[in-house]
Amino acid sequence: MAMEVTLPDMGEEIEDVTISRWLVKEGQEVSAGDPLLEIATDKVDTEVPSPASGTVLSIRYSEGEIVELDAVIAVIGEATEATPAPADSASAVDASDQFVPAVRAEDDTVSRLGSMPDTQGEEVRATPVARRIAAETGISLSVIPGRGGEQLTKGDVEAYLEEMKRASSEVAGVETDEGGKSEGDVASVDSSFVPLELRRLAATYDIDLRKAAGGRPLGALTRQKLIEFARENMGLTHLNAAVIDSVPARASMPTGGKGSSSKPVVAESASGERKEMGETLVPHSRMRQIIARNMVQSAFTAPHVTTVHSVDMGTVTGHYQAHKAEFAQQGVRLTLTAYIVAAVVEGLKAVPAANAEWTEEGLKVKQSYNIGMAVALPADATGVGGLVVPVIHDAGDMNLLGIARQVADLAIRARENKLTAADTKGGTFTLTNYGTSGSLFQTPVILQPQVAILGTGAIEKRPVVVSSGKPYEASVDDYLAFRPMMDLALSYDHRVLDGASADTFCAAVKRELEAWPEAT
Repeated sequence: MAMEVTLPDMGEEIEDVTISRWLVKEGQEVSAGDPLLEIATDKVDTEVPSPASGTVLSIRYSEGEIVELDAVIAVIGEATEATPAPADSASAVDASDQFVPAVRAEDDTVSRLGSMPDTQGEEVRATPVARRIAAETGISLSVIPGRGGEQLTKGDVEAYLEEMKRASSEVAGVETDEGGKSEGDVASVDSSFVPLELRRLAATYDIDLRKAAGGRPLGALTRQKLIEFARENMGLTHLNAAVIDSVPARASMPTGGKGSSSKPVVAESASGERKEMGETLVPHSRMRQIIARNMVQSAFTAPHVTTVHSVDMGTVTGHYQAHKAEFAQQGVRLTLTAYIVAAVVEGLKAVPAANAEWTEEGLKVKQSYNIGMAVALPADATGVGGLVVPVIHDAGDMNLLGIARQVADLAIRARENKLTAADTKGGTFTLTNYGTSGSLFQTPVILQPQVAILGTGAIEKRPVVVSSGKPYEASVDDYLAFRPMMDLALSYDHRVLDGASADTFCAAVKRELEAWPEAT
């Protein structure tokens, strides 16, 4: 029996998801647990596994589309099974409400073909391929002449499309003879079956629709297939489904008519933005849009202040070198981030208000230490990557080994798009270790509704004055030492924390790192 594929539980905070990439195609065999597609949410990118073994009978959403959480995104079953029609499919709606792809809607023959009622209101029986072609060309299965109640096949649908094209050609031929129109003025019959948005995309990037169709009716073209053709055969690797929504409304194209000019024309995008020649408009990814929205919201919500403290990491690096092999024997990769997370917990214990949330009624102080850990994702061709913040829940209840295990696990799964919605929920404080990319200092933006975020820079050896006497008086006993130093940058919400309380937090983190106990 065919099984409908729905989205997994994404948590209460998620309202919809974006289809990032399909990993399978219709007709492909899959096993239970195989990844079917990648989806993006406001919190995380992840894969959706197959709930059962079988054949992918139907894919109901294209890449780049936003779908609700209760949507049926695909159907899996036996190869010989008919695909269950979606509740809002063409087969469940009266044919008079459907769009019939014809060049001339007033043509008697085409009108006759497109107005056949569904037999006694019953669901039309059809093979999965027939249903897919009908859906892609925008026609209702109920208007296709049946064969005495037998199941409609691919051939029935294609024969119906051919009859419609012939009828349209006759109308176009009559108008050319009577109106004196030239061949160049008569629109291609096939191209009339292609949605306007796809024709615009093809015109902008000089894509041959017939080649993209690969011998099939042009009406069978979809956004995904057109983009795949452009990527694989024309080198347009930057294209994705989101491009459709920002295709220039007017492209610079020669008309071939008398007096036409080859002078480049400035294109205008669908949003009205003028784009000069020599520029490439790269649509924002779903993740980039979410990051932009959250960062702007935070900047306008919380008055940001940043305080900076330098930390001598000599004790921590010594402990790390002495114990990393021991941790590896237990299957855990020890990193310096684990030490910083542990120190952050001590800082939050010293200043509970830093582990809180501002509300107009009062300050919600959190009792659990759930430390978010910013993880950078690989960059695309433009050099722009993504950012995701998995959460180490109840970090205050863990020792260094437990924290290190969580840090390694979350970082790996974040980069492999295997985080779940639960992995990114409930953070009370965030750590961003930009030092891993060589940066010494940044001013991080608070992740709302949290109160603060701690940034840690790269560790580098610096000359430090070591004094055995009073630190502010000259002494012959003072000397220079080259120590591994790291800068802490705490950005905090000035509605909640003041300079003194923020510095108290940083001092506690600094004290924990510089005096790391050997026994832990």
